[in-house]
Amino acid sequence: LLNAGALPNQDPINCLQIALRMGNYELMNLLLRHGANVNYFCRVNTTHFPSALQYALKDEVMLRMLMNYGYDVHRCFDCPRGNVHSQYMTDGWTSTVIKDTMFCEVITLSWLKNLSGKVVRVMLDYVDHVNICGKLEEVLKEQELWPDINSILTNPRSLKHLCRLKIRECMGRLRLRCPVFMTFLPLPNCLKDYILYKEYDLYGQENFLGTS
Repeated sequence: LLNAGALPNQDPINCLQIALRMGNYELMNLLLRHGANVNYFCRVNTTHFPSALQYALKDEVMLRMLMNYGYDVHRCFDCPRGNVHSQYMTDGWTSTVIKDTMFCEVITLSWLKNLSGKVVRVMLDYVDHVNICGKLEEVLKEQELWPDINSILTNPRSLKHLCRLKIRECMGRLRLRCPVFMTFLPLPNCLKDYILYKEYDLYGQENFLGTS
C-alpha cells in the first residue's frame, strides 16, 4: 500500500502511533521512510510536545529513531515558567489524565523521573544550546548522568554539531528521510551519514539486527 502511494498521515488514529504502541521497530521505520509525521499530535491525551515521545521514553532504540527522523526536540524544553518552575508545583493531574502539558511536567512524575537523565541525555544530541527549567533541573541533579548533562548545558556545542543541525534544518524532515534525495546531495558518504545521525541509528546497526 505504501509503495502504491498510501498516505500514512490520513487516518483518524495515527498509523505511527499504533506502531509505537506495539513497539514494532520494523513498522515504525517503514512508516517513517514513507513520510509518516514524527511530530504528530494525538487528539486525545495531548501534550505540548509531539505525542510520539510518550511511547519511547523507556526504549532508546525507539527514541533514537524518532530523533533521527526529525522529532521536534526543542518543544520538549519549552517551559514558560523557566527557572522559577519548582518540582513542588503541580497542575493537579493524575497518571490516567494527561492534559496539554509540558515535557518537564511529564518526565518529573514520580514513576518516570528515574528515566529523565537518560532521555534528556539522548535529546541533547539533537539540539544546540537549550535551557532547562528549574523543575527539570532539580530532578536531573538526582540522576547518574547529571554531570554529563550539566557539562553539555554549560559549554559551547562543537562547530561540527552545529553545522549538522543547520544542514538538517535547511533540508527539512521529508528530504532527510528520502534515500533518493540523499543520493543527489553533493557530499561524501561519511558526511551524509553524519547528517543522518547514523552513529545513533541503533535500529539500523548490524549488531542490533543480528546480521553481523
